[in-house]
Amino acid sequence: MREFSNILDLVDEVQDLVERQVAGMRRVSATELGLDQRCGRAYVDEDMQAIVVDSGSARSFDYYGGFEYIDSEDKRMLGDYVVYLDTSDRVRDALECLMESEDLCEEE
Repeated sequence: MREFSNILDLVDEVQDLVERQVAGMRRVSATELGLDQRCGRAYVDEDMQAIVVDSGSARSFDYYGGFEYIDSEDKRMLGDYVVYLDTSDRVRDALECLMESEDLCEEE
C-alpha cells in the first residue's frame, strides 16, 4: 500500500482516482432517472447500483429530486462527488426508471 507524506497528498490522490472512475461512467439527465429536469445531470455506474453527482449539483438533487430524504448510510462523499447508493428506495426507483426506459429490467 502506498504511503503518503501528508494528508493533502492523500486527498489529491483520492480525488484523481475518483475523477478517473467517474470519467468512465455514463452521464444521464435527471429526466432519464424520472426526476425533475432541474436536478441536472448525474452519472450512473455500469451495474446500476449508484447515482453519482458532483457536489455542486447535489443540492439540486436534494431539493428537486427528493434526495434530501436519503439516509446518511445510503450516501457517501467521495472526493468532489456524492454517491447515492441503491440501498435507498429513492435511488433504486430512479435507477429502475432508467432501466425500464432502456428495457433493461428483468421480467418478473
